[in-house]
Order: sequence, then structure tokens, then C-alpha cells
Amino acid sequence: MTFAIAVVCGICVAGFASAQTADSPRLRLVQALESMIAAEPRVHYTHDDGEWLQLAVTDSIAGGDRAIERLAVRAASPLVGRISRPVSGTHDLPALEISTTTVLRVPRPIEYRAQIFGALDGGEFRPIDEVSSGAGGRGRRLDLALGAAAAEHGFHTVRLKASLRFGNGQSNSDASWTEMRELPALFYAVYDVTKLPSDPPDIRSLVYSPAAVPVKTFDPSLDSQPFAIWLATVLSARSKAASPGPDWIAQFCSERTGEAGVIPDRTGVCAVVYFQAVSRIGQIWFRTADVHITENGVRWDVLASPKFEGFVIGESAPESMRLSALPSVLDADPTLRPVGDVAISPDDIRVTSAGRADQPLAVTINVRNQGTGDLFKVLVRVTAASSPTEKGVSRQFVVDIPAQSSTEITLQSAFPAGYGVILAHALQLSEHSPFENWTPDPTPEDACAFRIVNQRLAPPRYIESLGDTSGCRGK
Repeated sequence: MTFAIAVVCGICVAGFASAQTADSPRLRLVQALESMIAAEPRVHYTHDDGEWLQLAVTDSIAGGDRAIERLAVRAASPLVGRISRPVSGTHDLPALEISTTTVLRVPRPIEYRAQIFGALDGGEFRPIDEVSSGAGGRGRRLDLALGAAAAEHGFHTVRLKASLRFGNGQSNSDASWTEMRELPALFYAVYDVTKLPSDPPDIRSLVYSPAAVPVKTFDPSLDSQPFAIWLATVLSARSKAASPGPDWIAQFCSERTGEAGVIPDRTGVCAVVYFQAVSRIGQIWFRTADVHITENGVRWDVLASPKFEGFVIGESAPESMRLSALPSVLDADPTLRPVGDVAISPDDIRVTSAGRADQPLAVTINVRNQGTGDLFKVLVRVTAASSPTEKGVSRQFVVDIPAQSSTEITLQSAFPAGYGVILAHALQLSEHSPFENWTPDPTPEDACAFRIVNQRLAPPRYIESLGDTSGCRGK
């Protein structure tokens, strides 16, 4: 189905320049922009709340709100610090990464340069880098950025602050100013490969402890073999020759199913074992620690026993429930592997009147997963218009959908002409999908649907006027 429109505005963003009250949309916008400046943005700015923010910023600036424009300019390319892995050995240190990617569009952007300062474990701040806005991200190995102490055995905290020069930085004007920012604290742990595992603190257990745990701890249907022996038996029975690995590393648990390109939630640390079997690369994830970031610092709570989080096998949906399912997934014919299957039908799009002609209509879209595997970060594009020649309005949403279940998307849409069409198209694979979870939609023809709103008010042959509808079911 073809529309000559941009890609439905689910939140009315007009009026942001009006008086600010305790619950006003303008105050919400101010708080969102200030949070972007002060904290780690964990949303993508093309969908959901991130898209709302961009729409609100654009609307406010167009309405002449200079204060919002100034905040948006400051927030457009947020300074973000990240440590590439939460736990590493002294032989393979992670990198300290600084990102300045531009995420908000403003009509009159002002570039900045920033001097970054870092302090390790409560020590003195030292200059570690200089970056420019919109330049993406780059990293340096921790000891090269913070000194040799950054590579020592133990738990570490890194404080970051930045001195920013907007414009030429020589005068305090609308086009040039300076400011200081304190970035959220970062943390990581290093284990010394020369130390015995019993030497406190036993940081190595955050990466390797699941290997010795009986597999029945992770799945009651399994026996008492240590996990490492059980996995070796599973893999050896399915490999014609010796395969490399398995290899253990630490990652943030949220990275398994998180959105690609978004800063991961850092509250959970997982040990991940990578392996190869039956020409497939696999990963098995175990949570080994929970991390709490407070005003008083960072607290690591090491789990007394690792917790199974799930596994990922190439060309299969991530498995989060049963470790015992691993052999059957490895043995399955590729055409029979457990995968998700996103679907939307015309009946899944429901429109409800607010009771008043001047009020937007409430739209609910039920996005279903007909497959046998869970789906993560499915992109759903929702488009509304009255005619194929108008610009229309668009919104995007990213959702998770469990196997054989569904997720609802709710929004509002106005149709000034009294009638129109709502189209919903779900993309199982997109730039938002988890990096290592690439499972195409097995039935893409049922992932697009449209619904006519108030068809009795529409002109004759309205559906035909919309263009080619062969790729989308409608009513």
C-alpha cells in the first residue's frame, strides 16, 4: 500500500509554549531535555518517548519558545561515557568510550568541543580526552586513559566531568557559551590472571562461576553434572571435529535482548559462554551480579549462585525459559527452528471515539506473535491520513512480544475530515533488533494491515484511491 506521506502522531504536541504548570506538557519536555543533558539517554529518538520528544521540540521551537530551543541545542548531542565490558582480566582490559552522537534535530544547531576529565576510585581528576559534538564515539583502553591503577585487581569506579565550549566559547551569548557537566559514574571490575581464584575479592567468579554449578540448578529437568561438563557433552555429540572455545566473557545482561544502538541497562552483570556447534554460533547467559548505582557510589551484589538468563543460537529465537532446550534447538532443521512470527490483522486495529467531535480518536493496535519463539524489539510503524495526497502523520514504536502472545500499542489520532485510514506495519527485523538475534519474519505478508475510519463519511471509491493495497490487508 502506498501513501504520499512521511511515515500517527500519538501525542498532541501543540501548545508547548503555553504557560508551564506542575503537570504541563511543557514541564515534561523541559524535564526530558534536562535529563538528556545530565544523564545517560537510554531511548532511541525515532520511536516511542524519544519520537515524542523530537516532535515536541520541533513544535515548541516553531512556536517561538527560545528557552526550549536553548535546552534542545544543549541536549542535541549528549555526552555519554561507557565502559565496554563490566568485568575483564588484566590481560584483556576494556575501553573507556566517550560518545557525542547527535540524536535530536534542531533548526539552528550549535556545535561544541568538550574537554573530558576522569577520576579513578575517588582520586584526582585528570584530562583524558577531547571530543566534538556529533562525532559519534571513540574509546581508549582504560589504563591508557586513567593510568596503570585502572588495570589493578579489584572493583573500580570512574567519575567523569566535562568542560564544554559551545560556538567559539569566547562570549556568553546565544551562539557561544561554556558550561561544566558531571557525567554519571561508571564502574567495572578487573581480575588478575596471576592470582588464585580464592584470593579475595574473587572477581573471576563473575565470569567463570557458572561452569562449576550443577545444571539442575539452572533447569530442574537436568542432572547434577557441572555445567561445563554438560555443555562439553552436548557440543561433542554434535561436532565432527574439535571446535574452538567455548569462551567466557562478561556482558551486561540487558545486551542479550536490548535494542541495538541504545546504551544498555547496567544493573545486571552476566557471564556469557560463546561456543560453536553444528555450524552455528551460540551464547548462554548467566546473571552473576546485580549492581546498584546510588548517590553514595556503586554497590556490587554478587549472587550466591548464578542465575540462568537464556541462550541465543544463530537463526533461532532467543530462549529464556529452559536450558534443557539447547540440544533440541541445535538438532532442529533450520526450517523448523523456533522463531517468532509477527502479525497484524485489520481486526487488530481498533478505533474508539472520545465522545466529542473535536477530540482525537483513541487507537489501539494489537501486535501478535504467532511463532514459537519470543520476539524482541519489533519496529511497528503506524501511519494515519485522510487522503493519499496529504502529508499525514506518523509514529513508530518498538515492542517485545512473547511467543504465542501479543502486545498492545495505544495512541491518539485526529482526522479533521472526519474520515481516514490507519495503517500499521510491523518489521520483525530492523536497525532496532538486537545485534545477535537475526531471525527474519517467516510470513511477512501478514505483518501489515489497515483500517478505514468512518468509511460512511468517505468519498466514493475511497479504498481504491489509496493506491496499491496488495501488500496490506484492510477493511
